[in-house]
Amino acid sequence: MEPTLQTQLTHPAMPPPIPWWPPAPGWWLLVIGVLLIALLLPWLLRYARRRQRRQQRRSWRVMADVPTDLPDALWLAAINTRIKQLLIQRGDVAATRLFGEAWLDYLCSRYPGTERQALQPLAADLYRPQVELSQAQRQALLAELRRWVRHHDV
Repeated sequence: MEPTLQTQLTHPAMPPPIPWWPPAPGWWLLVIGVLLIALLLPWLLRYARRRQRRQQRRSWRVMADVPTDLPDALWLAAINTRIKQLLIQRGDVAATRLFGEAWLDYLCSRYPGTERQALQPLAADLYRPQVELSQAQRQALLAELRRWVRHHDV
């Protein structure tokens, strides 16, 4: 091309600047989504907290119906029966047939932070005719079983 012809060409015009209003549809969707989350979040948090409290109350009530004045052997049998009833309600019938160390292994394998020593009376002492548990052992067993129940959402 000759330089004179090139100078005679008109250059393309710059497009007008993009306006900031109205925003693109994606921004509208984002704003609506954020507003929905902001409106639903308090309700969801309240629902989660209520569910957690309900679960905690249930885990405390699981063992509350077992009388504390029972002899140790009967108390252990009642606790063991209550845990197995909860497993049946949950649909885990096969676990209810376990006893002794196999039962203790099942309980410990289903909850990673289990204190095996606290649950030991359910395996070793459950079938002995003469069982003597201290009040501290009873409390430790109940505390560990409550944690186990809370972990499993039974």
